[in-house]
Amino acid sequence: MSTVLVASVTTATGNPAWAEPDPAGPGTSAFLTGPNEGSPNEIAMRYLRAHPERYGVRSADLTDLSVASSYTSRHSGVTHVNLVQRYKELEVFGATATVNVARDGSVVFVGDTLVPGVAGRAAGAASLDAVEAVEAAAEALDLPEPASPRVMSRASGAAQRTVVSGGGISDQPIPARLGWQPTGEGLRLAWQLVIDDATDAHLWNATVDAETGKLLGADDWTTHEDVKEVADNLDRLAPNRSRTLNTAAFGSRNPVQDGSSYHVFAGPTESPNDGPRTVVTNPADGTASPYGWHDTDGAAGAEHTITQGNNVHAYQDQDNNNAPDAGSSPDGGANLSFDFPLDLDEHAQSYRDAATANLFYWNNIIHDVTYQYGFDEASGNFQANNYGRGGAGGDYVRAEAADGGGTNNANFSTPAVDGVGAPRMQMYLWPGNQFGSQNQVVVDGVGAFDASWSRFSPAPSTAGLPGRRLVYGGTGCTTGTYPATVPTGEWISVVDGGTAACSYLQRAQVAQSLGAKALVVAHNASGSAPVLTGAMTTPPVTIPAVAVTQADGNSIKAAIAAGDVTGSVRKHPDHPGIRDGDLDAGVIIHEYTHGISNRLTGGPTVNCLTGQEQMGEGWSDFLAVTMLLDPRFDSADGQRGMGPYVLYQDDRHGAGIRPRPYSRNMDIQPFTYDSIRTGGWLNGTSLATPHGVGHGWASVLWDMTWNLIDRHGFNPNVYDPWNTGGNNLAIQLVIDGLKMQGCGPGFVTGRDAIIAADAALTGGENACTLWASFARRGLGYSAVQGTTGRDDNSEAFDTHPSCRGDFLDRAAQPALNTVAAGDAVPMKFKLATNRGLDILAAGSPYSRLVDCDTLRTVNPDGSITPRPTPVAAVNPGGSRMSVNANGQYNYPWKTDPAWAGTCREFVLTLDTGFQYRTYFRFTD
Repeated sequence: MSTVLVASVTTATGNPAWAEPDPAGPGTSAFLTGPNEGSPNEIAMRYLRAHPERYGVRSADLTDLSVASSYTSRHSGVTHVNLVQRYKELEVFGATATVNVARDGSVVFVGDTLVPGVAGRAAGAASLDAVEAVEAAAEALDLPEPASPRVMSRASGAAQRTVVSGGGISDQPIPARLGWQPTGEGLRLAWQLVIDDATDAHLWNATVDAETGKLLGADDWTTHEDVKEVADNLDRLAPNRSRTLNTAAFGSRNPVQDGSSYHVFAGPTESPNDGPRTVVTNPADGTASPYGWHDTDGAAGAEHTITQGNNVHAYQDQDNNNAPDAGSSPDGGANLSFDFPLDLDEHAQSYRDAATANLFYWNNIIHDVTYQYGFDEASGNFQANNYGRGGAGGDYVRAEAADGGGTNNANFSTPAVDGVGAPRMQMYLWPGNQFGSQNQVVVDGVGAFDASWSRFSPAPSTAGLPGRRLVYGGTGCTTGTYPATVPTGEWISVVDGGTAACSYLQRAQVAQSLGAKALVVAHNASGSAPVLTGAMTTPPVTIPAVAVTQADGNSIKAAIAAGDVTGSVRKHPDHPGIRDGDLDAGVIIHEYTHGISNRLTGGPTVNCLTGQEQMGEGWSDFLAVTMLLDPRFDSADGQRGMGPYVLYQDDRHGAGIRPRPYSRNMDIQPFTYDSIRTGGWLNGTSLATPHGVGHGWASVLWDMTWNLIDRHGFNPNVYDPWNTGGNNLAIQLVIDGLKMQGCGPGFVTGRDAIIAADAALTGGENACTLWASFARRGLGYSAVQGTTGRDDNSEAFDTHPSCRGDFLDRAAQPALNTVAAGDAVPMKFKLATNRGLDILAAGSPYSRLVDCDTLRTVNPDGSITPRPTPVAAVNPGGSRMSVNANGQYNYPWKTDPAWAGTCREFVLTLDTGFQYRTYFRFTD
């Protein structure tokens, strides 16, 4: 992996080291080249072939480049040309270069994963055909044996592009093509296959040696939450806080007047933690969704009155068959009024339609908002109909509410090629097992028994069904297993467990047909009572079903055998209620953003977020917390948790799902770049990949966002252009950086792409603010990425040379100034003019401990995280910073007597991001 950063942001004429550069200085960004003639594709090809050594290859390796995709970002004018490396007309899998070309033909930035020595390293023959490759992949991936796979289509050409039937192992037909797979021994001729796993939530991109059938690589294009991390954080709570929220954040300036309305938790309300539902009318944006959210044909009038349209189809998939449950897309009627009951005191199964409508609303909001920032048809966004605006359609999001594939999680599957396969979002229930059993069976005169829950039935209510007679029905598989006479009034069925005789669903159907008002399954084995699962049927099961342990079931059955007994099935009084991730906008935005980062990185024909420094989780968290940001609720130096609602935390200040909450305060969020190393996190632990590592990237972007807000202000409306607020600008730079960075990026590449994006968009106006943001977290100018492995990076806390000056009367870096610890030290600097005293960035100035020999910010005890954190500078007595008429400033700094025998760097940051820096050695 190699990248080339936008060339130096220094001005052509140098400035004295003691002076702030001319205001135009940091904005005078030189690209990799000057203007060029020709089309962007031609310019990209010529540039790469003219500079192979910059990217670790030779001219011979670039003789067969091909354009995989090329499109222009309208707001910046940059064309993103995604090239693939080929040999003998076959693609080298994963070998790409993204060349970004400005309006005038200047090359802005290049990110690549090109492979050297292609001709001398390629070997292998196509002994296997596509069907045999599918069979080999299934065996290697531990999938069932494919059932009679067959060729559905085959194209001519060297790649032998073939489509093989799913064969029971894939929910979709399996595309296959030949190409070269890089391995440790060279390039091997291989079949690349995409298998939509029918047995689990995986979208496999597998490469199989075309000669031997050996599995050479397998990437899962379904991104899941980290199950262990979630489990570790389930019981972390936080105090309740103020719930005042901004209400102007998600109002389109160009609404589609289709009369639609949605009773939802509308942004920036993240979840029920933040406030009640509101009715939102006509929320579709006329630019992103010109015919509204329920259109698919590009003509006036909705094609769907259910939660389905051009951008998303939201439905329930409680039986986990990757298809809509019968009647599970709520219907808003001809008026498109989506208003469904919701009682948060009950379990989530009691308000399925309300949750599904909320999921539909938020998927559309994310689509429309990110459209404003350039995730449009040309760049590969997710739409059924692209309305003739570029790209390929047919890939709306399939958003599956209350998915039966698991609990305490969510995931997003992103097909690699725009228009070829639809992405899938799976949102799960969060049953709150940490609070004990969800339900309870009460047997009058005997006792109360903990009970589990069912996916396919309604949930027991808080009120329950008191005073109902209990009837034992044997296995419950047929009406014949029940007593010859069952009560004519309301009663509760108790049946034996186990699925050998029949399914739990069948037992519920039989009990319901006999008139039972609830079903209790007595488990047939020791251990916990099972969660009851089964296919969703028409007509649906309408009575609640629960299960109890074998021992408790024996007690209940014994009570029934002893004579008539009554009881109740109810929601457990000590359980707060099963929660639904479909009501947590942060989780929904997070999952959808996996699709955005996968689709934009490397262009809309490939998924290539690879390596241990993979930042996908970071981009997803960033967009979630930034879209929902409200300064009346959030603060730069306070806590911001990710997913607090589903973790049963009181508000967004909770610790959330991540190792640490987000905060610009490094005592709260201590991440620095070397924290990604093995053993580099707190207490010598390691951040998990990709979630823990990704949370580190999000912490950097969170700081950056607040620094841009400090400089440009906050705009409550996220639909507005990038130049209307620092938060809007942060979103824009991150989206543009994704387009520019190329395949297989690491943290340094991601940093460089964002700075390049600012250079292309603003001329580098924010270059120093960005450098200051990255440098504080160890991604400074001298930081080294190495590969995208986690253990060969090297952090640095310096800023770009053009964004740094020296203090007057102090030794310039890297020399040490010697002072007595505890003294007051005047820190003087000169600006071109007197700008007044309100010129410092937030948190400025500060000092930080460094090693006296290396001047590196390291811990004396050798630990990596937390690094010595910035200590806010203080003034002695009642003094403060002053300035004279000529623009000479003096910041009186009171040092600490405890610093004797140590060294520190002193950093003063202006509101432009420009920094004055120097080092000190403290004596007694």
